[in-house]
Amino acid sequence: MAKRRLFDWVNGALLAFISLLFVIPFLVLINQSLMSNDAILRYGYTLIPKEVVFYAYRYLLADSVFIYKGLLVSVAVTAGGTFLCLVFTCSLAYGLSKKKLPYRAGLTLLVLATMFFSGGLIPHYLLVVNLGLRDSLWSLIIPALISPWYMFLMRNFFMDIPPEVEESAQIDGANELRILAWIVLPMSVPSIATIGLFYMVGHWNSWFAASLFLNSQAKWPLQLVLKAIVTNLDFSSNGGQSQALDRMIKMPRESVKAAATLITALPIVCVYPFIQKYFVKGMLVGSIKG
Repeated sequence: MAKRRLFDWVNGALLAFISLLFVIPFLVLINQSLMSNDAILRYGYTLIPKEVVFYAYRYLLADSVFIYKGLLVSVAVTAGGTFLCLVFTCSLAYGLSKKKLPYRAGLTLLVLATMFFSGGLIPHYLLVVNLGLRDSLWSLIIPALISPWYMFLMRNFFMDIPPEVEESAQIDGANELRILAWIVLPMSVPSIATIGLFYMVGHWNSWFAASLFLNSQAKWPLQLVLKAIVTNLDFSSNGGQSQALDRMIKMPRESVKAAATLITALPIVCVYPFIQKYFVKGMLVGSIKG
């Protein structure tokens, strides 16, 4: 009993220490976003802010009109892209999970090959342009509709469902689409929530594809807007040495970068607790069977 209690204390202390290692960088980031650039240059990185100002958040949220447009674009692309990705991923995974599917091995190998080989950036760009998707939000969604890795996780989850469940539904006259919609998907909520989180994070953090295909600034997602703002801050110090130093001190460059990081991470942090209970179960169940 004493050994068990000692193990619990040591395990709790170790987990608390590891959790602290993850929390401290966020605390530093929050404090850095609330300090002026002059204070950051003077005191460096601190856990407790020497002064609390809101220059960075005022610069991002009040002085920039593009950030709200970028937020709406990111929400639309993330919501629509995640929904369509789940629809196509679940449809393909359900089909490949059927052992009686004709040419199942060849189709599985074809999908598997895309995990190791790709056409490259230039063919990808030419394909999107030739499809007429340039300067369209669809260029951020359609090329990423199906991730092979997530599809295989979903397929493995479908393969773990007892076949007797689907056979009983077929006896009652249900077709494959009805079985998928009313039986298989409700039983696969942990896997769907887990893969949906991965798709959502991928769409939310995506900025490179937008920088390639979107010419109109009104269509830029939030990540690209914040990147442009931070880049403009970096280039705003060009000129004479004395002018550059004066601008660097007055302009909240470092605090703006920290505030931009927090703004982009906050939505994902708010969503994650609601699907945390499905996360571990979905990853474990979907990765057991090959």
